Amino acid sequence: MKIQCIPFLIVFNLFVLSGQNHGKQQLIFNSNANSSGSELYRINADGTDLQQLTFDAVPRRGNEGGRVSPDGKYITFATYKYGGWKVALSKSDLTGQKKWTKGPQYTWGASWSPNSKSLVYTKVDTKSPPYFDGDAEIFRMNLDGSGDTNLTQSKGLDHSPSWSPDGKKIVFFSDRDGSLDIYVMDPDGSNQLNLTNTPEIDEFAPCWSPDSKRIAYHHMPKNKGKRYVDTYVMDANGENQVDLTRNHSAKKDLYTPYYPGALPIYGYQTAWSPDGKEIAFASQRNGNFQLFVIRSDGSAIRQLIKTKKEAMYPFWVK
Repeated sequence: MKIQCIPFLIVFNLFVLSGQNHGKQQLIFNSNANSSGSELYRINADGTDLQQLTFDAVPRRGNEGGRVSPDGKYITFATYKYGGWKVALSKSDLTGQKKWTKGPQYTWGASWSPNSKSLVYTKVDTKSPPYFDGDAEIFRMNLDGSGDTNLTQSKGLDHSPSWSPDGKKIVFFSDRDGSLDIYVMDPDGSNQLNLTNTPEIDEFAPCWSPDSKRIAYHHMPKNKGKRYVDTYVMDANGENQVDLTRNHSAKKDLYTPYYPGALPIYGYQTAWSPDGKEIAFASQRNGNFQLFVIRSDGSAIRQLIKTKKEAMYPFWVK
């Protein structure tokens, strides 16, 4: 593959690896390639037209997890500029930015409803400082800030919600049963169901296929010593689990905790392309987080981004 350096927007440390023509589908991701904090970028799925979107990262923190609303009018992302991690909302051209989530509690990972009128997100449910310490729950709130509701109300970690394109389900991961498992629930929080239920395996970072029939996620056995991450897909009811990445690289994705004992909630993300043909994900198989894209049938894999620092949290622009 040909390696191209993007010579604009001071992107001297971020490279794209070009592949076959993938039309005008685009992804948003974040990287600390040009600063001590993470900034949002946009790139075509074929590795062309790399653009830096934000320039105001808080050092050693930044802007992460950008998601454009289905109607194309808005973008949400997590930022540290409002005193700890908070979900910010702006127009899709990044103007009119404001803190969207309420209160001092840390919040991340907002996922849009199909009609762009509501979002689900992760919030540390605590009423006293430190506001990063407490049970992480899945909340739902309307775009205008009304109706903020705790959907999960469980002990432990509930994280990374993703709203199905048909609007009927929300998928997330939780450690409420002792290991990280993939769960689904109705948009009002009812009918919470553990799809994986594997005490010996951690599963995390789920996302939906565009037809709402399948779920992509990461899979990591809880063995002692070195632990490796693979990207899986399964049916929406938890059946027919398939490992997509196991046979594609001599370099396995060795899990390196963000800090000793940390759960794998930092950096990892799966994202299904709008046409259903590919899944983007972040992987540490080359030593630090880089972006990869794999065919949804597991038939081919390619690296999209190459940087000496990190690139993570990919999301497709619909």
